[in-house]
Amino acid sequence: MAARSAASEQGAAERPVVPRNGHAAPYVEQFRRLYREQGGGLSVDAADSASRTEALEELSAIGFPLRRDEEWAHTPVRPVVETAYRLGGGAAVAKVSAGGVAVALVEEDLIALLTVNGVVSNGRLGNGLPAAGVSTGSERSLAATAGIGTGGGVARSDGAATVDSFTRPTGDAFTRLARVFGSRVDLRLDAAASAAPVHLVHLTEAGVLSAPRVRLRVAAGARVTLVETFAAAKGEPEAGAPSLTCGDTEIHLGAGAALTYVRVQAAAEGAFDLGSTTVVQERDSELHALSVAAGARLARHTFNVLAAGPGTASRLGGAAVAGGGGAGNGSTAAPQVIDNHIYLEHAAPSCTSRQLYKMVLGGGGHGVFSGRILVRPAAQQTDAFQLNQNLLLEDAVVDTKPQLEIGADDVRCTHGATTGRLNEDQMFYLQTRGVPRAAAGRMLARGFLDEVVGELPAEALRPRLLALLHRRLDRLAWSAPA
Repeated sequence: MAARSAASEQGAAERPVVPRNGHAAPYVEQFRRLYREQGGGLSVDAADSASRTEALEELSAIGFPLRRDEEWAHTPVRPVVETAYRLGGGAAVAKVSAGGVAVALVEEDLIALLTVNGVVSNGRLGNGLPAAGVSTGSERSLAATAGIGTGGGVARSDGAATVDSFTRPTGDAFTRLARVFGSRVDLRLDAAASAAPVHLVHLTEAGVLSAPRVRLRVAAGARVTLVETFAAAKGEPEAGAPSLTCGDTEIHLGAGAALTYVRVQAAAEGAFDLGSTTVVQERDSELHALSVAAGARLARHTFNVLAAGPGTASRLGGAAVAGGGGAGNGSTAAPQVIDNHIYLEHAAPSCTSRQLYKMVLGGGGHGVFSGRILVRPAAQQTDAFQLNQNLLLEDAVVDTKPQLEIGADDVRCTHGATTGRLNEDQMFYLQTRGVPRAAAGRMLARGFLDEVVGELPAEALRPRLLALLHRRLDRLAWSAPA
């Protein structure tokens, strides 16, 4: 067991001896070459082409983050950028259904958007599209509007906040990579979308670089539930072809809107998923978000939230399971890394925020949590809470870094982190009642994660999400010693 905090990490991480730019240039060059060779058909007009070129030049200037970058010190990026990818195009939905994970999560709910390898698909996944209450702001179909946008912030002409209103940049090398290769879809959710959860489903084929980009506006006063699922298919073992998914989602909540947002990462073993979600909240809006991570070799979700207007409320949760990389004991797969990176900025007075992120780690698993709350001087009467809790079933590594930066003087802000093993008293209690030790451990691990999922307002989604997490827990390489 190993648990590390930010204070104890000075010099502990692997440090490359060559300057970062010396490392970054070759990795960027392979993506420049991919764009030259396969990306010519991505641009639909001159403005879109110029936007992609600009993003590529920005990526070339900053390079990919290696271990010298504090924000990425515990996220092993090198295997991601050293892998060669291809652009997949719109493959058949059945080919990349990722073991039916996406279908099981969607069931009979509405599908507003289905992408395959980052391309909007006209295929079917359990039902049709588009969904009621979802529009693109034009008469054109979703497929026709893909790629029309040129990226950047949520464009507004009424003075409302945008993603550019954060006091620090929210993008990174992988969001720029998404803007080079991805096509953006603009969606709008209104009150008619509240009858059932609305799903955005992104499927990625093995060996493919996929960059689904979504810009979503929730109308003022609307109350909706949105589920965004990222599923990547498993490559053939002899091919050794992991995929890379760089989802880039921007959400704008209008005044008084209420959004329940669930992001599910269910990529196959060996895949890479490095995506971001950015939410801007206007006055009196409510956000209840849950990030579920149960797959991939390396998964990092960057969640940026801006409480831009007074009276906003946000509740962010995370439930993740990571192990040695395989489906059970004896696996030779690489250790699994799950990274939750949260940046929440309070910019207006009288706002509240709650964060609870939990991880269960089996043998060889690596969990990372970095949560930063910034309270601006104008954000008086802020009430912010942040907690990261980690449960280790066997020897594993946790790097946790809760952070507060407070510029106001009339606030209530707390944060903390805990890491530990199963409670032996609870284990003994269950065993005395005839529950085998391994089963008792699974029960306690399930209950540990169930607390986070149980807070989700969308009751219909809870059993589906719990089933996904429980299946992953049952596959952890855990010896359950007596």
